[in-house]
Amino acid sequence: MNQIVIGLSGHIDHGKTAVVHALTGVNTDRLEEEIRRGMTIDIGFAFLSDEITLIDVPGHEKFVKNMMAGASAVDAALLVIAADDGVMPQTREHFDILKLLDVKVGCIALNKIDLVDDDWIDLVELDIQEMVSNTFLENAPIVRVSAVQNNGIEELRATILKMCENIPKKMDREIFRLPIDRIFTKKGFGTVITGTVTSGSAKIGDTVELLPSGMKLKIRGLQSHTQKVDKIALGDRGAVNLATVDTDEIERGFQISAQGYFQSTNQIGVDIHLLKTVKKPVAQNQRIRVHLGTEQVMARVSIINDKLIKPGEQKPAILKLEKPLPASIGDKFIIRTYSPILTIGGGVVLDNKPPEKWKFASQKVKDLFDSNLTKRFELIVSYESVNPLNEKRLKLKLGISSRKIQQLVDENKNLKWISSKSEKLLVSTSQLDEIQQTIINFLEKSHKKNKYRSGVLKKEIFQLLNGDERFIEFILKMMEQDGILKQKDEHLSLSSHSIQLSDDEEKTLQRIIEILDNEGFASSNLTDLSKKVKKSEKEAKQLLKIASEMDKIITLDGSLIFTNNNFTRLKNKVVEHFSDNDTISVPQFKDLAKTTRKYAVPLLEYFDKLKITYRVGNERKLVAR
Repeated sequence: MNQIVIGLSGHIDHGKTAVVHALTGVNTDRLEEEIRRGMTIDIGFAFLSDEITLIDVPGHEKFVKNMMAGASAVDAALLVIAADDGVMPQTREHFDILKLLDVKVGCIALNKIDLVDDDWIDLVELDIQEMVSNTFLENAPIVRVSAVQNNGIEELRATILKMCENIPKKMDREIFRLPIDRIFTKKGFGTVITGTVTSGSAKIGDTVELLPSGMKLKIRGLQSHTQKVDKIALGDRGAVNLATVDTDEIERGFQISAQGYFQSTNQIGVDIHLLKTVKKPVAQNQRIRVHLGTEQVMARVSIINDKLIKPGEQKPAILKLEKPLPASIGDKFIIRTYSPILTIGGGVVLDNKPPEKWKFASQKVKDLFDSNLTKRFELIVSYESVNPLNEKRLKLKLGISSRKIQQLVDENKNLKWISSKSEKLLVSTSQLDEIQQTIINFLEKSHKKNKYRSGVLKKEIFQLLNGDERFIEFILKMMEQDGILKQKDEHLSLSSHSIQLSDDEEKTLQRIIEILDNEGFASSNLTDLSKKVKKSEKEAKQLLKIASEMDKIITLDGSLIFTNNNFTRLKNKVVEHFSDNDTISVPQFKDLAKTTRKYAVPLLEYFDKLKITYRVGNERKLVAR
C-alpha cells in the first residue's frame, strides 16, 4: 500500500482527538494550551499503521486556517460527528472544504453514542445521510463509536483499512514538492520542518529550494512515521532536517521543492467555484482569503467578463495576491470571506503567471477556463507566441517532470518540438500559423504600399514581432522552404511578389541597362543618365533603385554605376589573371576593367569586400577557393 493521509474533520468538541487516541494511543493535542483548554488549536498527527497517517484538525471556526493546513494534502476523509449534537456549522464547513479539495474517499464516525439512545442516533444518521447526498460520502459507511468507552473502535479501524484499499492513485508531477505545516528546532539537529509530500521524491543530501524566499538548502536528515529514512516520496508524511537555516526564516505556508520547478507569484488566473449554500455573491474587487497548500494569503478578486460570482456559479477570475504565493498550474485552493470568516468556495489555478495587462490576461484565463485539460496545455504553449517555451521554462510553468511534459506532447498532435540553434522549443501548430499569417499580412501590406520595392529588411520583421530572434529566424527559414517567402541578402518578400512596371518604365529601365552595359566601368552618373533617357533625376533614381533591387546594377560610392553583367565579366577576367600571376596591381586591374584610376580603386575595394581578393601592400592576391 502507498502512503495514505487521512484527515479527521468535524465540529469542535465532537471528539476527533479522542477518536485518534482510541485508534492509535496517541494524543494529538501537543500544545500546552490545547491540553489546558481541552480543544485542538493546531493540527496534530498520529500513525494508524506504517502506511497510514491520521491528521487531527481543529474544529473551532477560529482555527479553520489551521484546519486548511492539515486538509490540503489528505487522500481520504474521516468525518467525526457527535451523536448528541448531530450535524453542526463546522461539520458542514469542513465537509465543504473536503469537497472543494476534491477528496474522493471517506467514512463517517458517529461518536459519543454512549450519551444518547438508539432512536436519537437513527435520527442523526438520517440527518447525516441528507447532508452527504450526491457527494463522495453518499455511500460511505457510518460507524457508531464511543471513543471514551472504546466502543466500535475496532470496527472503525477495519472500515478505515478497507477504505484505504480503494483510494485513487495520486497524480505525481514527479518533481519534489512539500508544503510546510510545522517548523521546530530539535536539539543536536537544528531546524526541522514537516509536511506531506505532494509530488516527486527527495533524499538525504539533496539541495532543495525554499519558496517563496528562493533560499537553497541541503537536506541533512529525513524521518517518516517516526523512523529515519533515506528518502521521502509522494504521499509520505516527512520530517526534514534542513541545514544552514533558522526557524525564524521559515513560516507555515512556505514550501520546499526541487530547484527551478516552482515559482512564487503575485497574481494567479483561476477557475472559481462558489458554494451553493453561501448567502452572498462574490463581488468585483472583493477582498478574500485564499488557502493554497498550507498557506493563507489575502487577495482581491478580478472577475472576468462579469461583476459577480453568484452562489453555485463557476467563473474565471484573476486573484491579485497581497504577498507572493508559491503556486503551480493545477493547484487547488479554498477561498474564505475576509469578515466574518466563512468558507465560500474553492477553485483551481489555470495560470500562475498571467500577463500584466488586463486585456491579455483576462482573455488568456478565459480561454483556459473554457478549455478541457488537453486543450489547456496547448493554449499555455500557444500563448507564448514569439517567445516559445523551452523545457526549463515549461517545467517552471507547469511544475512537472520532463517525462510528464513529453507525455502531454505525445497526446496532442498539435504540439511539436523544434530545434532553434542549440535549444529545443515546444510550439503548437496554431502558434506557428498565427505568426506566419502575421508575417504574410505585413509583407502583403508592404508590397502594396511600396510597389517598387523588392522586399522588406529582415530586421523589420524582427521589430514587428519583437520576440526571440532565433525562433523568428527558424520560422522565416521554414516559410522559405515551404515556398511562401523568398530571401535575398537581408531582404524578404512573398514568393509571389515581383516589381510591376508600366510599359514606359520597363522601356526606360531597359535603355538604362543598355547604356550602362555599353559604358562598362566608365559609366554615366545619375545626372547624365537622366538626360540620356529623357527623364527627371527623381524618375531615373527610382528606376536605378529598382534595377539594383532586381540585381541588374551595382552602385559604388553613390556615383559609379555599372551592370551586374559587366561585373561578372570583370570578375572572370580577374580570376583568369591569377592563373598566370600571384598578384594584381592597380594599373593591371585598371587595364582589365578598361577604366580610370578614379573608378579602379573603389572597384578593387569592392572585390576585397566580396572576398574575391585581398590587399597585400599596394597589390592584391586572390582569396583561396
